[in-house]
Amino acid sequence: MVEGEPVNQSDELPKVENEQPIETEPAIAELVVKHPLENKWTLWFFENKSKVWEENIHEVASFDTVEDFWCLFNHIKRPSQLSYQCDYNYFKNGIKPMWEDGKNSAGGRWLLQLPPAKNSQLVDEYWKNIILSIIGEIYDQSSEINGAIVNVRSKGTKIAVWTNNASKDNGSNIMAIGRKIKEVLGAQNEKMVYESHADTANKQGSFTKHAFMI
Repeated sequence: MVEGEPVNQSDELPKVENEQPIETEPAIAELVVKHPLENKWTLWFFENKSKVWEENIHEVASFDTVEDFWCLFNHIKRPSQLSYQCDYNYFKNGIKPMWEDGKNSAGGRWLLQLPPAKNSQLVDEYWKNIILSIIGEIYDQSSEINGAIVNVRSKGTKIAVWTNNASKDNGSNIMAIGRKIKEVLGAQNEKMVYESHADTANKQGSFTKHAFMI
């Protein structure tokens, strides 16, 4: 007999006398419960390769649950890993990240200017917290927030939150959003300015008039 060879040479395994059938519990299907967001959001990616702006911007994906957001966010590069001349844009579904969109045209943006994003954990952390705050709709004026953009450039990085109403009569809401952004970022010492899209589009040279500042 070969060492280790079983004594019973039958193809069947030996059975226990009076063996009772084993009862098995029915398989319970695992239920995946997703947590819906108040709005559906779309990620757009901009890479400056063409003189035609529309050829540089691409719709990546849309999501309307917390789980689908993280699935997307955790599988793309952080701003600090992007090449220069690239942008990420998160906007409510149906709104394009451009001034000319009807839901943006009367609005403006809170703008935060930071050092170049390359290998900057601060930029990545600020960006993540901004996105979580807008899709989580923690602002009392969340209905006025259309989206957010991070611009990665060699001279510096810009993070902007776009709103839909830049009128001076809406100044209290605009300022409340700006103060909340600073609170979210823990960036009380950072300077932020608010610019209307109309002023940005009609600016002379590189300077845009600031409607508000904090």
